[in-house]
Amino acid sequence: MGVWRDPSSKNAFILSVVSVLFTFLAAFIGIFYYMTAGSALCLVFGLENLVDLLSSVVVLWRFFSIGKLTPEREELLKSREIRASTAISFVLLLLGLFVIAASLWDLKNGDDENQIEKLILGISFVSILAFGTMTIFKFHYASALDSSSLHKDGVCSFIGTVLSCALFVNFFIIQHYPQLSWLDAAVAMVLGFVALLYGIQSIIALRKRKVPICSLSWWFMSRGDGKEASDPSTRPPSEDGASDLEMSENKPDRETTLSNEVV
Repeated sequence: MGVWRDPSSKNAFILSVVSVLFTFLAAFIGIFYYMTAGSALCLVFGLENLVDLLSSVVVLWRFFSIGKLTPEREELLKSREIRASTAISFVLLLLGLFVIAASLWDLKNGDDENQIEKLILGISFVSILAFGTMTIFKFHYASALDSSSLHKDGVCSFIGTVLSCALFVNFFIIQHYPQLSWLDAAVAMVLGFVALLYGIQSIIALRKRKVPICSLSWWFMSRGDGKEASDPSTRPPSEDGASDLEMSENKPDRETTLSNEVV
């Protein structure tokens, strides 16, 4: 079973571990240099990765598999898919709001990060390589494993890649055309709206399917497959969104029907 040709849930788990580690490191570096050097760009970079970290943690939970991957374990992991995908939809919404706010801030305050330009250049270059590679693998694994949550996590990584590219290219543009320092912020704002609209569209689609995204019992007790063991009232919705309890309530009582027929 190849890492690229025939990926498994185990490969997706390893990929999510790498993603968590890198986004955590990138978030730490960005926030650290903001605190030590007062770099607004580094703060934006760090906080964007912090939000992306949430998405990676969700996917890590979705594919969490230590040890041998049995068929039973595989089914358990698949039962987490809807909740993981829903959670990342909210993360995308949050990411979009943050990137838009950061872009507006950058457009208003301008670029005053000359003292650490080389540092930003180095960080953005490494991020392009890392985020770009993870984006390719995430989209490929999402297609192979039919995982919408991994696909949405790939969208988060793709946004990080484009933001890093904008930051990298903007460094050279400013050297020759200082008046275009707003360019990376404009690109970031467009990406922010894309993430925001994608997140909203995903949440609306879930609501149309009657997925109980506002129910704590669904988030904490659902197995995602309509097979809650004990109490039918806590079972997750079926594919059409109706719980077993709702279906039983809508069915006519057999004894009542029989008695009416006798009468």
